[in-house]
Amino acid sequence: MLEMTAGQGTTIGYKFEHINKIIELVEDKKRMSVCIDTAHIFAAGYDIVNNYKNVIEEFDEIIGLNLLKCFHMNDSKKELGSRVDRHENIGKGFIGLKGFKNIMNDDRLEHIPKILETPKGKEQLEDLKNLEILKSLINESI
Repeated sequence: MLEMTAGQGTTIGYKFEHINKIIELVEDKKRMSVCIDTAHIFAAGYDIVNNYKNVIEEFDEIIGLNLLKCFHMNDSKKELGSRVDRHENIGKGFIGLKGFKNIMNDDRLEHIPKILETPKGKEQLEDLKNLEILKSLINESI
């Protein structure tokens, strides 16, 4: 499984075309899949808040939704296109609740596992709050 990156420094994998090229170079393509990290693609410049529909359509055209097998759900401490990988709790960063409403209400993504990758305190109670927030966004109008 390839995870989209934020594009910090000289890393690759922050453009859908990068991931597609890597997959093209793999001999046994049926073993390949992709994980979208919400903070990473946002930092990479994909506006999942205001241009969500086009971003997902572009992902489908270039990589294919059939290869999307996982989400890492986290807000971004940094702005759209910053190419800086800094995770934040759901709704507390620049993606905000609207970006997560888009994902949580996209029927095409309903079956795809969504894993919290947010900052944790000693007791890890933040996960309970983040899960509660994500669940509350389901079926909420966008």
